[in-house]
Formats: sequence, C-alpha cells, structure tokens
Amino acid sequence: MANKPAHRNWNDIQIAIATISMALTLAFWNLFAGPDRETAAKRAQEQAALPPPQPVQITAPVVEVQPTLASPTPLQGNGPILLGGKAPQTNIIVQTGGGGGGGGGGNSTRSS
Repeated sequence: MANKPAHRNWNDIQIAIATISMALTLAFWNLFAGPDRETAAKRAQEQAALPPPQPVQITAPVVEVQPTLASPTPLQGNGPILLGGKAPQTNIIVQTGGGGGGGGGGNSTRSS
C-alpha cells in the first residue's frame, strides 16, 4: 500500500502567505526606491563638493534689571494660566449599595 502524502494544515498556509507577502514587499520596495536612491546619491555628492559654512560668533544680549520700589509680587497665584485654561478638577464618585449578584441556580424543586 502506498503512503499517503502529508496533508496541509492551516499553519503551512499561513507561513506560505507570510513568505510571499514579505518577498513582494521587498521587491516593490527596491523597485520604487531605486530612483530615489540615485537622486540621494547625486545630492550627497553636491553637498560634499560645497565648502563647509564658516562658524558664526554669537554674542549673548546684555540684560539689565531695573530695581523698582513697588511691592513685591508672589511668583504664583497672580495672572491667568496662559496655556490650557482652567486647571482640571478631580471628581470622586462613591457608589454605595449592594451589588447583588447574578443569583444562582441552586437545587430548587418545583411543587405543583
């Protein structure tokens, strides 16, 4: 009697589909990325040919603080909140009472 060929199960089909989809993804990726790769290489060569920019010396601005005789203001509490409006308020909800339950079947007998 001849041996039966092994039957295919669902895992074999899933692996075949995943393999085909990954191969097609890589093929299409290389197909459509080819022209972009060429332009990126040209752009990199053009940028390499340009001389590097000269460093720029940045001086920090001088800030002078003028003392005032007005009353000092506290750092917090005055003025509006600039971003976001009102501060969020916490709401606490307490539920009281019984939860009851689902009941149960039990061993009740019917009398008629």
